Amino acid sequence: AVVSTQSGHYGRGFVFQRKMLCLSLVLISLIAVANSVTFGPWQTIPGYLTRVSLGAKGIWGKNTPGNIYRLDGSTWTHMGTGWRDISSGGKYVWGTKNDWTIYKGDGNSWFNMPGGLKQISASDNGNVWAVNNGNNIFRYSGTGWQHIGGGLQQISSGLSGVWGCYAGNVHYRPYTYGDEATTGGNWVHVSASPPIAWVASGKDMVLGATAAQEVYYRAGVSLGTPTGTSWVRVAGIQLQQMDVYHNIVVGVDSNHNIKMSIMS
Repeated sequence: AVVSTQSGHYGRGFVFQRKMLCLSLVLISLIAVANSVTFGPWQTIPGYLTRVSLGAKGIWGKNTPGNIYRLDGSTWTHMGTGWRDISSGGKYVWGTKNDWTIYKGDGNSWFNMPGGLKQISASDNGNVWAVNNGNNIFRYSGTGWQHIGGGLQQISSGLSGVWGCYAGNVHYRPYTYGDEATTGGNWVHVSASPPIAWVASGKDMVLGATAAQEVYYRAGVSLGTPTGTSWVRVAGIQLQQMDVYHNIVVGVDSNHNIKMSIMS
């Protein structure tokens, strides 16, 4: 009877372990599905640009001579000359000019801001981060530019937090996930391979492009794992620069063609 009872206990334990194993496998499968992203067909938007930005203020872009445009329906409206960079944010469009001067505007009026910058990124919540010609990092505090330690060649402020890259290495600013208005913690090194030259932060989505125009997305980005788990190659597209807003991606390739895809 004792042997029979022990065998019964082992039997129930074995069944329980099998159920837990099956549950674990199901959870792993669900996580894998959640981390997978499907990019819709890449459409070509008429025109030629070297830089494009997508946000609550619409789609903006810049061409080689430094002219900036806003996409109104299917027409690009000319909005100014002499620009180096442009970023479509939540309340304002921010940009830098060829002489490094900084401007923000609503599409009708432009306001000169203090400082001099090379590249700038404005988020939905108005968190503006930027880098200057010396790869120094700055954050707009609401009254002025706050210097942030470290060095980056390019930076992106968005719903997945603040990300940046330098010499192919990708870095994340802790505690900025969710587009929080904070300086965050010390930079966390995310990856050195693939060698990302441009990064874009969106809603639970971080995109990267290499100098060879290979496009990747960062799998597993979430509140619990803000740096994600791995880079996944996006097939069928080459881009040298891109932006992401919710489930829409816009970007440009080395021939200045403008591409757009809707993710699901």
